[in-house]
Formats: sequence, C-alpha cells, structure tokens
Amino acid sequence: MQVIADTSFLMIPGLFSVDIVGELDRLLEQPHELVIPSPVLQELRRISERGKPKEQTAAKIGLILAKRGEVTKVKGAADEVILNLALKGGYAVGTTDAALRKELRRCGVPVIYLRQKSHLAIDGWIQEG
Repeated sequence: MQVIADTSFLMIPGLFSVDIVGELDRLLEQPHELVIPSPVLQELRRISERGKPKEQTAAKIGLILAKRGEVTKVKGAADEVILNLALKGGYAVGTTDAALRKELRRCGVPVIYLRQKSHLAIDGWIQEG
C-alpha cells in the first residue's frame, strides 16, 4: 500500500503532536510506504524558511518524515500532482486539506485524514495486499 502524503499531512506531528507513522501502522494493518511528490518537498522547504514560527517547526519535522518515504519527481502544483498520481490507482492520500479531500473522494480515492486533532481516520475503502 502506498500513501501519497501532502504538505499538511507531513506537518501533522509538528502542529498536533500526532504520530502519523504509528497511526498509519494502526489504521492500515499492512505494509505501507509514504510517497512524497517533489512539489510537497518544495512547499515544506518554503514554509520551513518563511512560515510562522510554529509552521516553520512543523515543516522541518515534515522534511525529516519525508526522508522515510519515496520521493517522486514530478512537475506541477502539489494538489494537482497528488490528484493525478492518486488517479493512477493503488494509492491512498494523506491530507488535511478539505478541498483536496473532497475532490479525491469524488474520484473514489481513499483519504487518510486527521480526526479530532488526535488521530488519523480513513475515508474510503483500502484494498488489502
């Protein structure tokens, strides 16, 4: 199982103190890998340099987490790239972005999101395998 992580998803640990790695293990109950589109890394770098102090810290934590995943080099805006990758199938997407989440669900893509600022939840069906 591959989980495409967007910028907001990778910033969850720094903003809400939620262990997304542990939560993914709990939720998915199968081997999984984070996929980080290159525009997400660019956004994290920009926020880590120019964001508000709490956002800077969260983005720096996100950059460290991103090293655990597989970076996919693609061009385009982060949300557009995530949607295009997800539509190729076999992916879930981790995001806290409401508009992206709504669009992904409309297209039948499972979405992993932060619920009640305390844990991750899945919206949609994830195939085992």
